[in-house]
Amino acid sequence: MSLEFVKLISQVQTMGGYLGHRAHTLTSRLATALAWYHAAGDADRVRDWVKLVRDPSVSGYRGAAHVPPPYDEAPNLRARSGEIPPEAALIAADGSQIYPDPHGAALYYLTNIGVFTTFYGLPHIPEQMTLPELAYTDTLLEDKDGRTVTNPTINARRTIAEIQQLAAHAHQRAAQFPQAAIFALHDGGLLKFFSPTEISEAVSLEKQYLDGLADLYAADAVLAGYIARTRSTSVVSLLHLLQLEPDEITDDNLKTNGAAEGVTDADLFARVLGYGERSALFAQNSPQNATYGKLNSAFEIAFFYINVGDIRPQIARVEIPMWVAQNARAVSALQAVLVAQCAVQGREKYPYAMTRADELAFVKPVEKSQLDEMVRVAMRQESMDPERSVKLESKGMARAGRQSHRLG
Repeated sequence: MSLEFVKLISQVQTMGGYLGHRAHTLTSRLATALAWYHAAGDADRVRDWVKLVRDPSVSGYRGAAHVPPPYDEAPNLRARSGEIPPEAALIAADGSQIYPDPHGAALYYLTNIGVFTTFYGLPHIPEQMTLPELAYTDTLLEDKDGRTVTNPTINARRTIAEIQQLAAHAHQRAAQFPQAAIFALHDGGLLKFFSPTEISEAVSLEKQYLDGLADLYAADAVLAGYIARTRSTSVVSLLHLLQLEPDEITDDNLKTNGAAEGVTDADLFARVLGYGERSALFAQNSPQNATYGKLNSAFEIAFFYINVGDIRPQIARVEIPMWVAQNARAVSALQAVLVAQCAVQGREKYPYAMTRADELAFVKPVEKSQLDEMVRVAMRQESMDPERSVKLESKGMARAGRQSHRLG
């Protein structure tokens, strides 16, 4: 049966009214957040108030915090773009996956990592490569309890492979071009959470991820995690915190952002950042980030927002490890590289190198079908029957029958 749109008319109209009311309310809350932002010029107050929320009696604050010296930026700082170094290599890595199909001819999963490298001021054409990896052994397909590994586990393994490839290529380019700046772009945030309830061997995978960060640190790479569509409210939470008196800083008062509740950081910075400008540098106040910092102070994750939209504001969140955040020249150069990369794209701004890495990594449905056929051929060569399960075949026949009936 087709979707009965007549039954949705009243629901859609109600939805429209809700969205209109929400937009109207958001406008007034955004005005409040903007007033807070323009008044937030005191870096000392930020340090003092963040110190208060880091008291053991207050555990619920997950907003932005200050970045330690040499940076001492007020929350309302706006920094113009710097210049791309005379010689630089930009490496972008992205990945995709095919999850295990319990009804397939054989159980497996695939990860495919795409790496794209482009160069500035060097006599070198862009390079690209892919690294497809097929996982089919029991060791890779099963957790310690003998169950098929979860999709989040496969995602985590793919993420680690992306970071490892960024590190390997960073070392390669650093050796090839000793005078060049090495930039490494990762799609998504750098502060990763490996949930033991969702991810097999979460502790081991987190260690591998941190080892990847250490390799990038050793390569002196300017690492950045790029988040194009962020819903974060970290900075708005900081601005709300600054409105509270010390005796008002409690978990209850930090559960919402008060009069600016619902306003995102992207909403805020779309109104204040000019094209190519970045926000102040911030650190994320969270137990996980504190753990990164305790392991190595260079691994704590900082971030800033940047406007890469030349026609209309397009705000991205850029996460960087502290070894980059505490290098003013590296931050300025990264800002310039991101602006230049996004300028290559069309209306929807995104770093060109990351777009190319994503295209390299993406596995098309037809390619998945071809891989399945290759698996079936390999099984036949070993005298195995690659027929799909009776359950799935029955589903397919039933669906085909319904389609035939409709067309006939």
